[in-house]
Amino acid sequence: MVKCSRCGVEVADSFDMCPNCGNSLAEPQGAVNETSGDLTCSNCGAPIMDNADFCSECGTKFEQNASNRCEGCGSEVPEGVLFCPTCGTKVKQVQPPKAAEQVHICRNCGFQIEEEVTFCPECGVNILTGEKPEIQSSNKNQGFVDKINFNKIIKPTIVALVAAILLSIIGVWLGLSWVSFIIAILISVGFFAGLIDNEANAVVSGFFVGLILGLLENPIIELVWGSFAAGLYEWVYGGQIIFLIILGVIISYVSNIYLKKNIQEIAGNFLSWL
Repeated sequence: MVKCSRCGVEVADSFDMCPNCGNSLAEPQGAVNETSGDLTCSNCGAPIMDNADFCSECGTKFEQNASNRCEGCGSEVPEGVLFCPTCGTKVKQVQPPKAAEQVHICRNCGFQIEEEVTFCPECGVNILTGEKPEIQSSNKNQGFVDKINFNKIIKPTIVALVAAILLSIIGVWLGLSWVSFIIAILISVGFFAGLIDNEANAVVSGFFVGLILGLLENPIIELVWGSFAAGLYEWVYGGQIIFLIILGVIISYVSNIYLKKNIQEIAGNFLSWL
């Protein structure tokens, strides 16, 4: 056995080069110092003792390379070697470090997220879609008037009103008289109010549907049965505009608060069927 003059590992006589550090073994070995020759501390430059983990001068911890260490003799064995070249002991290969968890990068602020989360803890953006959710907590503190947004009322109100007019015409034609308008409000406002984002917008929508349908009450009677029937209807029943407004407001509020989830599920199933 010969000892490498560079790293100090004992190597069989048949080796021409040290399998640990690649040093040529053909050179005269001479006396072997306690230090490992060319290996020095990266911090203070002091020679490194054989198999040392810390520098004897400054205490710096040496970074271990990817090689394995023989359990039999303690010699370092290059990666990929199955048996220690010094003593022949089978080497347990060092397992590569586990890959770090998948890292997500927020599209909005660039924050690095190591956990499997959906929303960025820095800015709140959905890291998968890039969309920022509406802050629901602030809406709870808003007043009724502050919640009103006419841009979100126009479309559902128009659709609900058209549905109410058609239902009223059908009801009047079937001879249901004033009951036709009540049924029209219950069905149209009750359904479409559940698709509006909050109760304030739903109430405003129900108010307008009840108001306009009340104004069209006599014209619808005249359209279906003529002017004489419209005059007779006005004389017997009178206008129901106030009642229809109140009914529209109540039905829209109840629908948006208590039936919203069920109505949205029905609408979603209907759209998926189409």
